Amino acid sequence: MEEIAELFANDYNIPPPAQENSAEVNRFLGAFAIEMENKDGRMEIQTPEYKRNELEKFHRICNFARQLNEREEQAPNQPPHWFQSWLNDPNAMTAKVDRLEGRLDRLEMKFDRLEMNFSRSQNIQRRSMGCSANIIPFLHGDQPDDDLPGITSVEDIDRLTRDQCTRYLDGYEIPYNYNETIRLKERLRDAVGLISPYDITFCFSGFQ
Repeated sequence: MEEIAELFANDYNIPPPAQENSAEVNRFLGAFAIEMENKDGRMEIQTPEYKRNELEKFHRICNFARQLNEREEQAPNQPPHWFQSWLNDPNAMTAKVDRLEGRLDRLEMKFDRLEMNFSRSQNIQRRSMGCSANIIPFLHGDQPDDDLPGITSVEDIDRLTRDQCTRYLDGYEIPYNYNETIRLKERLRDAVGLISPYDITFCFSGFQ
């Protein structure tokens, strides 16, 4: 790095290349050549040794630019060096992927809950207008199993067996105590948005 910094040090206040690539080095070369010509045109006093050093520097930078250009042509699709180092480190790669998967899982869970809340809100609105409820998919988007009776009213819930009721609660990821009876049905009623005055006052029966 010190050698590169020394290579681009100059008396013309030309900023060094911002990145180590042929485009930036060629930009520097163009500005350097213009300043050298301008200095000659101004007939400023220059010792032969100074001019020789300037020309040597110019040729060294040209060689450096040529090497960069050849390297880029040989590997035009190669990612940056820092990315290759990261890619070749299996531990860093695994940790990065794990973090990304964790974020995606959390995002997907939030989206699933938003969808379920939206469907529940629609049912609340439908029941307020005296309409039957829509069947709400399970939390992760799957429709209830074919052998499960559809739920569009509190009467549908009241006809469920204990196993059917808990399968619904599991699908919606609603916590419950398996020994509950009426409360199981009430939890399911609330989960699917059956909370009109009629629904709330409906008296559930126990499981048969």
